[in-house]
Amino acid sequence: MIDCKICGLANLADLEQANAAGARWGGFVFYPKSPRHITLSDAAAIAAAADSSQLAIMRVALVVNADDNTLDEIVEALNPGMIQCHGDESPDRIFAIKSRYQRPVMKAVRIANLMDIQAALRYDDVADWMLFDSAPVNAVLPGGTGHSFDWTLMRSYMGKTPWLLAGGLTADTINDAVKASGTKYLDVSSGVEKSAGIKDHKAIKVFVETAKQIDQTG
Repeated sequence: MIDCKICGLANLADLEQANAAGARWGGFVFYPKSPRHITLSDAAAIAAAADSSQLAIMRVALVVNADDNTLDEIVEALNPGMIQCHGDESPDRIFAIKSRYQRPVMKAVRIANLMDIQAALRYDDVADWMLFDSAPVNAVLPGGTGHSFDWTLMRSYMGKTPWLLAGGLTADTINDAVKASGTKYLDVSSGVEKSAGIKDHKAIKVFVETAKQIDQTG
């Protein structure tokens, strides 16, 4: 069984669908340049409703090089179970965020070659989770681009930190992605959308169900 994170959720219905499908994490993007960006007021309303319904899925706040003031507002609004750093945050910055908010931090790294994987090792013993995403040329967004990378590169990752695979995943490519990379965790955003920022609830269900049918050994 492969655990899934559904990222770029836009509303309570998206979160409820991800929860019902059995996803482990639901990601909310706080990055104004992204079509999946969510406002603080909407995040607060979603969090309140999710807590009232006691949804099991963990809320994840995705940020890009956010300063403390911005993070304070996001954490207050969403009350996330984890913070995902998808920018150029250094290991020191990751440690500072963990210390300030007393909750786990996921560090996303964009992979183009083996050197990127080796560079990710500097986050060992700092980040609680790693996320490995594609690094398309001239990409405007840090993630959610729909591009994949050479998944076999992940076989070279020797870090101790558990990690998620992202980048161009769909229900049709899950099996190949797991076999090639050896991952036990998947992150999807554009692969379960009707259009940028608009989630397809049927696609979420199919993606998670497909992932759960795969043996963790790949």
